[in-house]
Amino acid sequence: MTEEVQGNPEAVDELIDAPNDPVVEQAKLGELLVAARERWNLSSADLARQLRLGLRQVQALEENNFDALPGNTFVRGFIRNYARVVQTEPEAFLEAYERSRPQLQQPVIERNSTHIAFQNTSTPKWVWYVVGFIVVLLASPLLIYLALREDEASLKALPTSSSKLSAAQPLPNMPLALTPPQAVLQNTAIEPASGTQVTASVTPNPPSIAPKPSPQTDGQANLLMNFSGEAWVEVRDKSGKIIFSQINSKGQEQTVQGTPPLTLVVGNAGKVRIAYNGKPIDLAPHTKVDVARFKLE
Repeated sequence: MTEEVQGNPEAVDELIDAPNDPVVEQAKLGELLVAARERWNLSSADLARQLRLGLRQVQALEENNFDALPGNTFVRGFIRNYARVVQTEPEAFLEAYERSRPQLQQPVIERNSTHIAFQNTSTPKWVWYVVGFIVVLLASPLLIYLALREDEASLKALPTSSSKLSAAQPLPNMPLALTPPQAVLQNTAIEPASGTQVTASVTPNPPSIAPKPSPQTDGQANLLMNFSGEAWVEVRDKSGKIIFSQINSKGQEQTVQGTPPLTLVVGNAGKVRIAYNGKPIDLAPHTKVDVARFKLE
């Protein structure tokens, strides 16, 4: 078949111009492509340049080596472009391609599956344990931070009954300013019988004013905090009373005084620098999951 096509130019024309001819129906794609190319005195390199393909791809088409080409869709596109260059209808080429390319065989399904060993591909339990541990480890800083913010919000929401009572009622043991009912007379005016009048000076006795006590500063400790990022800090004094509790933003500086020992809880500790009575404090030894808890004597 191939020798008949290559040795007879008229047979070449028949292959190209008579797609229903029995010879054409039996020819492979490579034979038809080569015949069409040689009718125009073109080489494989000439076709490769006009198709903008590699020379090896054109040669693979002409040699029916379809395994060296990208895939069925691309091969059909190459064939159509090839037919356009040699000015031939692509149907004969496409039909020859379907005859030439290897046909996929349908897989044979065996119904007898009694001897098939199914492998258990379920995930081991220890994998889920490791994944759960990693998830908890990653989520812990966020949960702690949210819990600290809720604590702060609850503290701010407490009713300020003590301050209202202080504004409405006087504090105990504080002197009250009393208005004297009348001035105290040191000397009274005396009218003797002789008609002469003696004038006596009247001096009121002003109420005494108790001095305000000065703030207690003995035994107080100074705490200086600088924030390079958003962080939450709570400070308690010796009695356990909260003397400082709030979220601080980047660039803030806070100063706190209290009776030591001072107990601190610092969220997002990596963003906080603390100096206690002028001495810097290293938070790293006290930090767990980005939260530092420690006491300053």
